[in-house]
Amino acid sequence: MMDRPEADPKILEDDLRNLCIINRYFGGLRALRNAVLPMAKGVKPGETITILDLATGSSDQPVALVRAFERIGRLVHITAIDRNEVMLEAARKFASGMKEIEFERRDLLDLPYQDASFDIVTCSLAIHHFSQEDGVKLLREMNRISRLGFVVNDLSRSYIGVATAWLYTRLTTRNPMTRYDSVMSVLRAFTKDELTAMAVEAGVGRVKVYTAPLFRLLAVLEK
Repeated sequence: MMDRPEADPKILEDDLRNLCIINRYFGGLRALRNAVLPMAKGVKPGETITILDLATGSSDQPVALVRAFERIGRLVHITAIDRNEVMLEAARKFASGMKEIEFERRDLLDLPYQDASFDIVTCSLAIHHFSQEDGVKLLREMNRISRLGFVVNDLSRSYIGVATAWLYTRLTTRNPMTRYDSVMSVLRAFTKDELTAMAVEAGVGRVKVYTAPLFRLLAVLEK
């Protein structure tokens, strides 16, 4: 529902707030931090780590990364992009006051950035919104634009995941978008074997594809 042009902005903004809670308590932020922080060691101390965050949504993922890098005394600059202006407005509010994050309106399948423009490229909870063919294209682009590597942080398709999403959203919210999209996102998510095959087809090198607690699936490439 969130991808529909006619989506109600108020319902969408409330849905994004719900997703922030889900990312916080269902392992999304932790999984991203655990993948990105070790990769950033490829940037010399004192230099600014540059990250491109694709389909940023509420921007809770970039905000979490900024705070994580602050805790270890590293400088970071994140370019957060999304094609939906309503989402970008919500993201700007969520990241208010964080000079380390700038926002741009972009289409993920038509990125203007040059090769190796960023140290790290991240994409959280977005690849399942694409077909397998477009997902392969996205992996190629992430590889092309990144200097040190990329991180795909998504959901893993499973019946238990679907049941958990259905039960959790029925108990915690009346938002129809959150209730519908949470279940559909798990149903549309790729399996570990499918994402591995997509990485092979994309020809991006040795990508580590693995699951993390609470129905998370990650694809991490360290160059």
